[in-house]
Amino acid sequence: MRNLISVAVAVLLLNTAAKAFEIETHTSPEGHEFSLVSMSNTTQTVIRFAWKGGNGFVPRGKENIEELGPVMMGNGGSVGLSPDELVAQIKAIGSGLKLYSKPDAFHGLLVAPKGSLEGAAELMNTVLTKPAFDPRWLRRFQRNYVENVTRSVKTPSGQAWRTMREITVGDHPLRQVWNATPVQNISSITIEDIKDWHRRTVTADGAGIFVAGNADAQEIAKAIDIALRDLPKVSGRQDFPQLTMRYPAKTILVHRPDIAKSYILVGGPVPKTYSPNQEAREIGVGVLGVSDQSRLFTAIRKELRAAYGFKAWMDDFSRDNAMLYFQGEVETDKLQQAYDTLRDTYEDFRTGGIGVIEFPFAQRLYNNRALAMSEKPGSIANWMVEAWLTDRPLKDGLAYPKRARDLSRSPVNAVIAQDFPPFSEMVKIIVSPERDAVVADCVISDFSDAAQCR
Repeated sequence: MRNLISVAVAVLLLNTAAKAFEIETHTSPEGHEFSLVSMSNTTQTVIRFAWKGGNGFVPRGKENIEELGPVMMGNGGSVGLSPDELVAQIKAIGSGLKLYSKPDAFHGLLVAPKGSLEGAAELMNTVLTKPAFDPRWLRRFQRNYVENVTRSVKTPSGQAWRTMREITVGDHPLRQVWNATPVQNISSITIEDIKDWHRRTVTADGAGIFVAGNADAQEIAKAIDIALRDLPKVSGRQDFPQLTMRYPAKTILVHRPDIAKSYILVGGPVPKTYSPNQEAREIGVGVLGVSDQSRLFTAIRKELRAAYGFKAWMDDFSRDNAMLYFQGEVETDKLQQAYDTLRDTYEDFRTGGIGVIEFPFAQRLYNNRALAMSEKPGSIANWMVEAWLTDRPLKDGLAYPKRARDLSRSPVNAVIAQDFPPFSEMVKIIVSPERDAVVADCVISDFSDAAQCR
């Protein structure tokens, strides 16, 4: 009876209509076009700036400028405004400011209550146009970065992920970004390198602007003009060469005698993010390994008692290269059992899909998550940005809650069977203190030796 009531509640929740968003197009006095979704019930307005194009101009061996540059801008203050003063002024008006880079775009995020957008935009403008680039802050960030990377690479998960990237990304420049070898990447970066990155990257040209919140179009337009004031017009951004990730169907063991427990990381390709069936893949990953009720957690943690947890996720390395992966720390004396259980559990799920009883509960959670996100201006602005960056209509990005609501079991299971790679074709990375704890195709002692296993 309890299950029947739960299913009924789930169906009722799933029938809640997703909102239809109205997208307005405006142009600021300075000629900057922006897309706006008005949300009168929110307390803040979010303005998202996205500058298309990557950092392919960054010198070889210094690719981590794309990570360090935004950190220097957002945390290092500006000319005449110390980092502490910047933070104090941002907090005083209840606003937020964030800058970050991805392989295909530079992103700026401005958040402020209605009536405070212009003041927040002034602060964003001083960060964009007059960053301090203080050498003392560069040395501090370099030191922290090196310490973090050095600490991470000693962990089983750090070794696993670096091995995975060495294997799948190959010699592409982005491998150096993600594996972040400190001596080659971080310590060699100079202030002039960062200034060159800034001149090429942060411009008024090429910015897509997407807004959601309770401020009116006039206030938003003024804030956009203020934020982009005095920026150079011509962009110097260029993309890296096309990335094509490769997944050798091997089990690779990284032998690390000094660690206490073993680690399993398995990865394989799925269709690119925001391609058709994205929502079906996401709900599939959720059932496979997101919560403590998932298939993998139940099999590895609850039944085998070989780990404290085991998770699955899906992420994109670039717009055209998405990966399904699952990972977790396991007891070494149960490593082979965990490996076999993982394989069998995943293949049962990939071929059999989500069960009749599982599906209503999984969709209820997924649908409620989508509806909750649709109430937040940050989500709305982000959905528009992602649609724009993937050459889709903005309305397609905002239709995510409806697509989540409309999922049904048979089509979802067909996508899982079609798009999730067979276990035999995935890369299996095992980090273990025992060299013979699992049958492996290739054994190495450090992620830096992974090329021999490709």
